[in-house]
Amino acid sequence: MFWYKKLEISLGNIKKNLKALKRFLPEGTKVLPVIKNDAYGHGLIEVAKTLSEEGIWGFGLSEPQEAFFLREAGFRQPLLLLSGFEKSWLTYMFELEITPVVTGFESLEWLEEEAKKRQQKVAFHLKVDTGMHRFGLNIEDLPKFIEKLRNTDFLSLTGLMTHLSCSEKPDSELTQLQLANFKKALELLKQNNLNPTFIHFANSGGIIFLSEKGNLVRPGVSLYGGYPDLSARDKIELYPVMTLRSRIVELKRLHKGEYAGYGPTFKAERETLLGVVPVGYGDGYLRSLGNKGFAFFRNQRVKVVGTISMKALYVDLTGVESPQVGEEVILLGGKNREVPAEELAALAGTICYELFCSIGRSIPREYRQD
Repeated sequence: MFWYKKLEISLGNIKKNLKALKRFLPEGTKVLPVIKNDAYGHGLIEVAKTLSEEGIWGFGLSEPQEAFFLREAGFRQPLLLLSGFEKSWLTYMFELEITPVVTGFESLEWLEEEAKKRQQKVAFHLKVDTGMHRFGLNIEDLPKFIEKLRNTDFLSLTGLMTHLSCSEKPDSELTQLQLANFKKALELLKQNNLNPTFIHFANSGGIIFLSEKGNLVRPGVSLYGGYPDLSARDKIELYPVMTLRSRIVELKRLHKGEYAGYGPTFKAERETLLGVVPVGYGDGYLRSLGNKGFAFFRNQRVKVVGTISMKALYVDLTGVESPQVGEEVILLGGKNREVPAEELAALAGTICYELFCSIGRSIPREYRQD
């Protein structure tokens, strides 16, 4: 038995968001949804089922365990580990038919060694670092990489990819540099008779903001109703997928000058009525939202006040007419974006990605088709 807290996941809104994103894509562009980290906290298998019904090409993951769950559930689409792989994963990758993403000389050598041992030719995607300086082959090492690739009969380059640091800012110096470097890498491959089938660099921001998309795109947060940048709201309407609901379980009346919660960080400046909600940082509700966040109660916003506890928070119900224990409160999302994830995340000094992943980790989910 648990305190009443429910995470509603609207699978119908995932479909709506995918359709909205597809309007930005040239005909024939394939879609590789990113569903790593339990689909950003929304549920790996349920989200994969929903997206499969929309005819996506494959799935972008982070670790082999995610691929294992998908294969066990019967998904046969291509699976890519977007950040590369460790040597110890190779046996599982072959067994699970994961498309390898090579990010450097070491992973190329590991893959070639395993392919030779199995006497099996393997198709892979190459990830190049075009300026973000995270995962990927350094762009200046590409000529040497090509030479190594020419000397193997067991590997076939079928995809070229990179990750853009700020695709939501298409005119930024870094975005333009990364795109230019990516084009140089692609041209160098072609000059050496290497013609990857799949060209991909556009994440959610890239899909919405860039004129060039490649022929394979990797939507992530936008599928879940999160805007990669608030300016995207002028370009696309996305629908919230995650809604967190709970209830008022106690009412506390404070006189002027009295305190509430740890610290204490809240002092009543007038006669105050607080509602206790049984959700806290142990449920993924960010502690940094104390005295900053807001919730939705009886068709209005109410402030989240005091320090967030492990399993409780306060909402300020002063001025609300006769609130009752047991009444529902929306802490995130809502059918009409009552508590927008981007706005709440900004108040916490973070991004909606973290909010989704944190809250989706431990609260029971209820899936809806609408």
